[in-house]
Parts: sequence; structure tokens; C-alpha cells
Amino acid sequence: MRDIFAIALLCLLSLSLAASQQAGTAKSQKPNTKTETASSTSNVEDQIKKLEQDWAQATMKEGVVAVDQYEADDIISTDPSGRVTGKEDDKKDLVSGDLKFQSMELSDLNVRVYGDTAVAAGANTLKGTYKEQDISGKYRFTDTWVKRYGKWQVVASQATKVQQ
Repeated sequence: MRDIFAIALLCLLSLSLAASQQAGTAKSQKPNTKTETASSTSNVEDQIKKLEQDWAQATMKEGVVAVDQYEADDIISTDPSGRVTGKEDDKKDLVSGDLKFQSMELSDLNVRVYGDTAVAAGANTLKGTYKEQDISGKYRFTDTWVKRYGKWQVVASQATKVQQ
């Protein structure tokens, strides 16, 4: 019985020591100033803005490759018609030729960063077709990016056509 108690006590002490070391490491990794925090947030905002631009261009030029590169496997997308899709639906639309883009121009990009999550909102003026129907026009969109395994991916996307 004493052996079991001694082993349990040793495990408890080891866990306590590991937890205190981890807490100390986490504290030392936190920025010391508001400037460091603002600077790192600004860098992530710029990175997400670039990813948004790259994603739009890649979608036009590379189709399915862009879906695989930028969209998370578990993405939830809501298109302007209200249809909710996932990654496989997006790939199918591009491979089949149902969805075609001739041009995309992003503007008015705003990004907010929340740790390993970022929300991007902006406008997309595009020329394209979906199932041979013209979908050209101006859209407002909101994309949610999450950093997983060191890589930013879109986990949610929503687009609304702007009525002119």
C-alpha cells in the first residue's frame, strides 16, 4: 500500500513541476509591451490580406489546387444563394466547370486577429458564371481563418451579392 501511495505522490509532484514549468514558459513567451502585440497583430493582418489576394488569384488560375491549399477540410461556406457547402462541393463545382471565374478584384479588406484566429471582411468584384448563369458583380464577404499546424486555413466563408 505504501508503494502505491509513494508512486501516486511522485506522479502528482511530477505533474505539478511540469505545470509550473509550462506556465513559466508561457509567461516568458508573452510580449512585454503593447508595441510588440500591435506589431505582431499588424503582421498577421498583412499576412491574411495577402492570403486573401493569393486565394482569389489561385482560384481563377488553379481551381481545385487553390481549394486544397487555402480551405480547411472542414470548411463551412455559405454562398450568395444561401447554399451551404463544404470543401468537396467547392472542388466539384470547379472540376465540373460549373463554376468559372474570369476575374476577381478584392478591395476594402479589413482583418481582425484573435490569437490563432483571424476574421477577414472585404469586397470582391468578379466576373464569372455558375452553371452557365452570369454571377458577375460586387460581393461582400467574411472569411474566418484559423492557424492549424503552422498554416492559415479558411474554416468559414460567407458571401453576399451587393444589390446595385
